[in-house]
Amino acid sequence: MSKYLGTINVTPEGFKGIVGNPQNRQEVNTPLFNSLGFEIEHYWFGVGENNIYIVFGATDNDVDVQALVMAVCASGIVNTMRAVRIIDAEEGKRAAEKASAILYSPPGS
Repeated sequence: MSKYLGTINVTPEGFKGIVGNPQNRQEVNTPLFNSLGFEIEHYWFGVGENNIYIVFGATDNDVDVQALVMAVCASGIVNTMRAVRIIDAEEGKRAAEKASAILYSPPGS
């Protein structure tokens, strides 16, 4: 299962709904994520901004991740949603080790 960082830019109307009916949004959104076989690991509100950050585990299926983004954006309560695949520090180390062995000539050299 891959991990993703979702960044949701909420509209004023979205926050109007959140303020008008305060709820734990992670609990409310869990069924949506679970319906695609995803699991929410973390759910944060950015302080002093209109972003929500979600770390979630998802199957290696780009179509399902894109379907989630489309469904959230179609709701009309967000300006944008991004879902970026993320890797942990150990995976980053392995990527750096592989990168050090790659021979690459940048343009102009």
